Amino acid sequence: MFFTVKKLDELEKIVQKNLMTADNHHWDMPHKPYWINYREDMPKCLMVIREFRDIVAAIEKEKAENIKKNTRKKQKNS
Repeated sequence: MFFTVKKLDELEKIVQKNLMTADNHHWDMPHKPYWINYREDMPKCLMVIREFRDIVAAIEKEKAENIKKNTRKKQKNS
């Protein structure tokens, strides 16, 4: 599966929503370790999603610029 900036934005919104709704739901001892791990791991996942989205956006921008440059060169050479 390839991620576009749009898909990464949608994924970020879903993870953010899930993270915000996870606060203080299971304080009983059997669930507490899982909740704590979730609260520690999910922000890291969000950071990775955001960083990857920025990288994909930069690549897409560079690709578009290269296409424009190559198109101009071809037009000049014609």
